[in-house]
Amino acid sequence: MRFAKARNGKAIYTGLLSASVIALSTSAAAQEQVEGSPGQNQTDDAADDGGIAEIVVTAQRREQKLQDVPISISAFNEDTIEKNMFDDVGDYISQTPNASFISNGARSRRELSIRGVTNFLAVDSALRTSTFGFYVDGFSVSGSSVNPPIMDIERVEILRGPQATYFGRNAVGGGISITSNRPDNDFSGSLMADYSRFDTVDLEAVVNIPIVTDVLAARFNAKYFKTDGNIKNINPIGGGNEATYKYLKGSLRFTPTDRLTIDVIGSYVDEESGMRSGVPSGVFSTFAGDVLYASFPDRDGDGRADPDPDGVGFYPENRNRTNFNSPQSVGTEFKYVVANAEYEFDDLLLTSITGYLESDFFLAGDIDGGSGDYFNEFRETPRSSFSQELRVQNTGSGPFLWNIGVLYALDKGTSENNTFVGAAMPFGLPDGFLIDQSLSEGRSENFAVFGQVDWEIYDRLTLSFGGRYSIEKIKQDETGFSGVTVTVASIDETFKDFSPRFAIGYDVNESTRIYGTVSKGFKSGGVQVSPFPGAEAYDPETIWNYELGIKADAFDRRLRFNAAVFYMDWKDLQTTFQQAGTDPDGNLILFGGIENAEKAVSKGIELSANALVTDGLTVNASVGYLDAKYKTFVSFIDGENRVLDGRTIPNSPKWTLAADVEYAFDVNDDMEAYVRGEWNYRDSIRSSNSALIRTGFPWEVPAWDVFNMRAGIETGRYTFSVYAENLFDSNYYTNAYQKAFTGGLHIEPSFRNYGARLKVKFN
Repeated sequence: MRFAKARNGKAIYTGLLSASVIALSTSAAAQEQVEGSPGQNQTDDAADDGGIAEIVVTAQRREQKLQDVPISISAFNEDTIEKNMFDDVGDYISQTPNASFISNGARSRRELSIRGVTNFLAVDSALRTSTFGFYVDGFSVSGSSVNPPIMDIERVEILRGPQATYFGRNAVGGGISITSNRPDNDFSGSLMADYSRFDTVDLEAVVNIPIVTDVLAARFNAKYFKTDGNIKNINPIGGGNEATYKYLKGSLRFTPTDRLTIDVIGSYVDEESGMRSGVPSGVFSTFAGDVLYASFPDRDGDGRADPDPDGVGFYPENRNRTNFNSPQSVGTEFKYVVANAEYEFDDLLLTSITGYLESDFFLAGDIDGGSGDYFNEFRETPRSSFSQELRVQNTGSGPFLWNIGVLYALDKGTSENNTFVGAAMPFGLPDGFLIDQSLSEGRSENFAVFGQVDWEIYDRLTLSFGGRYSIEKIKQDETGFSGVTVTVASIDETFKDFSPRFAIGYDVNESTRIYGTVSKGFKSGGVQVSPFPGAEAYDPETIWNYELGIKADAFDRRLRFNAAVFYMDWKDLQTTFQQAGTDPDGNLILFGGIENAEKAVSKGIELSANALVTDGLTVNASVGYLDAKYKTFVSFIDGENRVLDGRTIPNSPKWTLAADVEYAFDVNDDMEAYVRGEWNYRDSIRSSNSALIRTGFPWEVPAWDVFNMRAGIETGRYTFSVYAENLFDSNYYTNAYQKAFTGGLHIEPSFRNYGARLKVKFN
């Protein structure tokens, strides 16, 4: 993690922001504006004429210049990814305006938010329906992960607003696309070694092999990461949040003719950590304080039981210790293969993308989080996804550019969760008693037809119309019990939707374009086990996005500025909730699921600027302002109906800011050096609906910012860099996640990280 509240760097931050404001003001005065993100233009990619290089994206399933696409996009190329050392979805989300994330103690448990549309976590459900389209090399992985490994990547694109046309029926919040580097006809490769705090080792190897010149080439990657972690378990069993990650990726490119290109990419991921990272907050969830641990002493005299300090104490005084008495393990294993074939006719391009993925999320061991042996939990969620997409598009330059495609996708999964009583025998139940269980099996089959037509009416005006018609068949069976309460639910239903998209673009001059879009997003409903009548199913979610933007380059393309304003109106927003307590007979009830907020509204502004101040100095900045609120919503929280009308949607910071400055200079004819600083800021949030009705710590997550420094020396073959992330060791957290911990809600702490990296290239 590399995000924190940096109280000692305000002069630096003020200077960065002042420079950004000056750049924005100058650009606005000249009416030369565009859209982008910090770090997306670098001196290495500067154009031959000394300006900012054009960035190519594939947001509309054809290669286009970023500035020509009527979508709010943040794009990061290979150089930016490498210099920023991206290795987690939170890294590039934090450099994206009006985007945020919270962590629930593991890489596989991130919750993303874009423009207030939050990916409320359903990681333990048989079917994982993300709120965002998440694609790796053209294949959707959102059914398994929102945090795939960043290794040998050519480009990351983050599209804000509904992207149903090309990213699918569940892309109501936006789309994220990751593109890997492809094999080529040159023998080359690299070795990277990184060592940092907490005895952390990161090793990576890449090799590109031409097998048959101009016909067949291969590229292979391997990555090994291990760390002792920043949290230690003081219990005699030892351990903590030590982790080991192993990644393998291989790709083949076959070009038997000038017209046909076939790429096959396969990847294997094995991630395992010794625990869900977190330390006790000293604040009980209602369920833990009123039901599970109601017999604990009332230490503060408020008439309610209090969490147990358990020899470690509470956050923020305790940032690195926990005390649990039985082993924990949490992680994900997944593997996928993608085959991408393109055939070029004289003026048409035919594309086929076939993908298959298998994943297995697991969590096992101590759930009470303390030295008392109260509860142990075991979860396993294997899933699989298959999809076949066919597209055909014209490649000419006439007044019409069109793209049409069909998709078939099949997602299957099962989930099993068992909670056992420990030796402390709470509620007088025997050791090993199965107190809570949920079993889920699901299947989702999707058919879709989609396409878009861009009509260049004349040289400056373009109209676009696109849309996706989808049919999704969901079959899901749920059974479970909590205490003596048994629940059964099933669904066998078909959801149909047409999500249109309209756009208009007008070129004010050669370097300035204004655009407007209207688009719809759709997310299917579902079923869940519920002990509460009426909560056995939830409705589909729909959203309409209205957006105006401007994109431009100025000063001979030495300044790029992007701006967008948007208004989003949606119905039946799907949110998560958790209920717990006892029935009239004193029996335990524990239930977590999804409910619909009847109406919600999100509106905001996004600005970003990229400046090539001199040939060696680049400055990038972005600002997002967001007002995302429930309009009509009554949620059942802690045994009561709570009116949440007018409350800010969880994980929706009002302000999001980011900036970076890099200065590169020649040491001699063969060596270049660089120094860069990075700053990210996220405003305060509430991370869940239940937090909306509470005040104070830890429910109100304070605003935080982080400052990173990096420096390096590059030659044609070697790159050596040093870095300090969270330079001022500031203390922050993104979320307090609810579990039945005897020490209260748990918080994943921040920390300072520093290290050195050496990369060697060969050919």
